Amino acid sequence: MTDEPLEAPPVHTPAPPKGFFGRLKHFVLHPELSPEQIAWSFALGLSVAFNPLVGLHTVMVLAFCFLFRRLHMPLMFLGAFINNPWTMVPIATVEVFIGNLLRGHGLHHGLGNIPWRAISWRNFISWTGMQELAEMLRPVLHSYLLGGFILCVLALPIGYWITLVTVRRMRASHFLHPHR
Repeated sequence: MTDEPLEAPPVHTPAPPKGFFGRLKHFVLHPELSPEQIAWSFALGLSVAFNPLVGLHTVMVLAFCFLFRRLHMPLMFLGAFINNPWTMVPIATVEVFIGNLLRGHGLHHGLGNIPWRAISWRNFISWTGMQELAEMLRPVLHSYLLGGFILCVLALPIGYWITLVTVRRMRASHFLHPHR
């Protein structure tokens, strides 16, 4: 009998998931967070996605990450980046329609009255350019802001409950059939 220490058996760590959906499933099945924390993470991000204050989405998510440290940052960003360059125009159009309906303007959106070709990157780099942009967008600006804030508020509970149900079902399925 020797006094040499025994070697610990090698620990098998699973390979990280591959592909977007594999990583998303890994985030959803995150064992350290409750389904409620995961649902709040995505719902806050989704709410930020519908916020009409363009250009502040990343700052808002970072502020939420700082304020609510027990939430899942990648899922918050995933929710927020539903609003991206490819989806920005459809989301903004829906926000204008909702704002017009709430303001009593019906389905007339007024988007045809905007000089779209006059808007350029120069409008976004100076205060004068932003003022010119606001003047050009004046026909739809109030409706856009109202519709955007309404969708922002509605996205929070809807995103929370849909994500919560999805996470609970995924976890139940995963723990019943772990090799899926």
